[in-house]
Amino acid sequence: MPILRIKKNKNYTYAIWFIEEELNELLKTLNTTESEYTEIHNITHVNRRKQNIAARLLVNHLAMKKVKLKYAQNGAPYCTEFKHMSISHSKNYCALIISNNNIGIDVQYQKKNISDLQNKFINSDEKLHLNTDNKTDKLHFIWCAKEAIYKTLNNSNCSLKEDIYILNLQSNLINSYYKYRAPQCIKYQVEYDKIKNYFIAIAIQKS
Repeated sequence: MPILRIKKNKNYTYAIWFIEEELNELLKTLNTTESEYTEIHNITHVNRRKQNIAARLLVNHLAMKKVKLKYAQNGAPYCTEFKHMSISHSKNYCALIISNNNIGIDVQYQKKNISDLQNKFINSDEKLHLNTDNKTDKLHFIWCAKEAIYKTLNNSNCSLKEDIYILNLQSNLINSYYKYRAPQCIKYQVEYDKIKNYFIAIAIQKS
């Protein structure tokens, strides 16, 4: 089982699967039910199928039994065994996180053109805190952080650039972030990780 990493603390448990198997091998490992087989084969892209199977395998592994992974109408994953769950995948990585708190995870493979894309998600306040030191990494981490926060909002109508603010990016890559939604202010703690060319952000909503 190519589980690349499992991390557990008082706030969450997360695991990452490195997808190196062929599709038939993944299906065999999952031991698909009839409904799972139908749901998986309704996904047209082969790589997306593999990512979906990897997510199901991670859910089973963390639950320590065969469970049914479901998706809400807004696309959010859930199952009866865990209160909150978030899934992300990029190329050969699939990440799953579970928690008793509202939580989101995002993983992104490094993009060569991240600087060209920054105006789509970096606001004017955040630009003031960016400098040339590790700028590529910081841009990826900000992007991942905003995507992770967005996943906690149940696909609400918000702008990554204008509604989600990343404050005081620190070298230790552990920060507090905020989602502004007038008149509310939702506070998050965001943790960062990096494995080879993959960037990971975990956003935990604070009470």
